[in-house]
Amino acid sequence: MSNVSTDDILNELKDVLAGVTPEDVRRTANCILSHKRVFVCGAGRTGLMLKAFAMRLMQSGLTAYVAGETVTPAVGARDLLFLATASGSTHTIVHSAEVALNAGADLFVVTAEADSAITALHKADVVLPAGGKDAAGRSRQIMGSLFEQALLVFCDAVVQCLPLDPERMRQRHANLE
Repeated sequence: MSNVSTDDILNELKDVLAGVTPEDVRRTANCILSHKRVFVCGAGRTGLMLKAFAMRLMQSGLTAYVAGETVTPAVGARDLLFLATASGSTHTIVHSAEVALNAGADLFVVTAEADSAITALHKADVVLPAGGKDAAGRSRQIMGSLFEQALLVFCDAVVQCLPLDPERMRQRHANLE
């Protein structure tokens, strides 16, 4: 068992997020606001972080979908596919990016690897240098946890830059829980 403390985790997160500027966060929020619909796409725990992000986008009044869900419509022109992949080479994410581009959608890419299969399709919009599940030495945590944590914090910062009405958000909050 690893002896990683909460202080260790917070210090690693601080190091990764130090490279993310307020302008990066604002630029991301503006990109999202400039699209009719936002689709999020990630695999595994990264995908779970993006589901939380899509939930906040929806609660903010935006039209947001999670790629691969049964009620998700086809992506098309004027849509944004917001992708996250630590390695930048997850096959299903790269394939989704290709499909979205062929349908006329725009991409927004968050990755830990600025030079990868996904960035061959679209330059990384935000790089979170946290490594992935196989990136030994970048984190004391296991299997990509640092990237996933940094992604969630980054996405929450983006939501804070959106025009928010807390009362309207509460009205959009799920009531079938």
